[in-house]
Amino acid sequence: MHNRDVSAGEAIFAEGDTADTAYLIERGAVEIAVGRGDDRKVLAQLGPGEVFGEMGLIDGTPRSAAAAAVSDCRLVVVTSDQIRQAIARSDPFFAELMRKLVGRLRQTQTALLQGNDIIGVRTSDIGPGYSELLRERDIAQAIIEGSVEPFLQPIVDLHDGRTLGFETLARCRSEQAGLMQPFDFLPLARRTGLIRRVDLGMAERALACCRRISGEADGPFVSINVSAWHFQTDQLPDSLTRMAELHGVVPSRVCVEITESVLIDDIALAERTMDDLHDAGFRVALDDFGTGFSSLTFLHRLPFDLIKVDGILVGGAQTSARQRAMLQGLVELCDRLDIELIAEGVEDAGTVRTLLDLGFTMGQGAHFALPAPAEQVIAAWGRE
Repeated sequence: MHNRDVSAGEAIFAEGDTADTAYLIERGAVEIAVGRGDDRKVLAQLGPGEVFGEMGLIDGTPRSAAAAAVSDCRLVVVTSDQIRQAIARSDPFFAELMRKLVGRLRQTQTALLQGNDIIGVRTSDIGPGYSELLRERDIAQAIIEGSVEPFLQPIVDLHDGRTLGFETLARCRSEQAGLMQPFDFLPLARRTGLIRRVDLGMAERALACCRRISGEADGPFVSINVSAWHFQTDQLPDSLTRMAELHGVVPSRVCVEITESVLIDDIALAERTMDDLHDAGFRVALDDFGTGFSSLTFLHRLPFDLIKVDGILVGGAQTSARQRAMLQGLVELCDRLDIELIAEGVEDAGTVRTLLDLGFTMGQGAHFALPAPAEQVIAAWGRE
């Protein structure tokens, strides 16, 4: 952005000009008018803090009015590129809404100037913003109707491939979109607060799966993912305890996975919640280790039982001596802190051998099994 100084009486732009800039008035006054001579009509007089000239930048049409300085002015110039970039970065619906409002304002302005009735039927194409809104409506409805279902992915012993536990992963089925991956619906769930319903629903079904897989206290564990919403109150430990009692699952078979982003907002509250989970017998894992910047700080302060090392670090272990050194150091650190390690994103046998050489004992990834519907996994488990 840059400034433009305009003297009193000077034209800023004329009606019909190409719209290439908008202006924010920092000092002075600007008159907006249409027509010429006896037909000239003043639409508005704008002062500091007002914006003008933006409509043509939004809808790509020529200037619908002229602008001139009433007094000496200092204007902040906003280019069409800056406007387009701001619209592109905004939520699709609000970008679409802005365009619709500009179109409606132009229609009303024209009708008033011509002395016509401004009441009428107006239709326009369904743009990308409205399409996105309709998609979000369908996703929210699917979540509310309970169409989120658990998929299970095994966590295995790297030495012999024996299944030690399962991570519970949410998938959502929609009539319009079909089976959706987490990145398709969880961002919306987080924005709207529906993530609480998703998390608790997945926890309930995960514990039911745990019981069906094995009724023994030393049977395979299940891990569940919880969002930051649950670390803004102290209700999570009690909720999970009631679920465990209902399904007859000992809490030690349940691992609560949290990410670094959950801890950043209020680490003191997170620490209290983790202590309460431990007191109730649950285990807690730090998920996606290696994707953030503060993970070592959290290891120092918070009582984690497990660390899940992100596939970004695991994937390059075979070829990068630097990554192997980092993983080796993490193994030694966690051994001293009595924290277990799980390597995520294990894609091949070579990675398994490298991880074993580094001292890892547990892994998870496509090399062993992709996430599959819970019913399918439980049925297969029963045949083993």
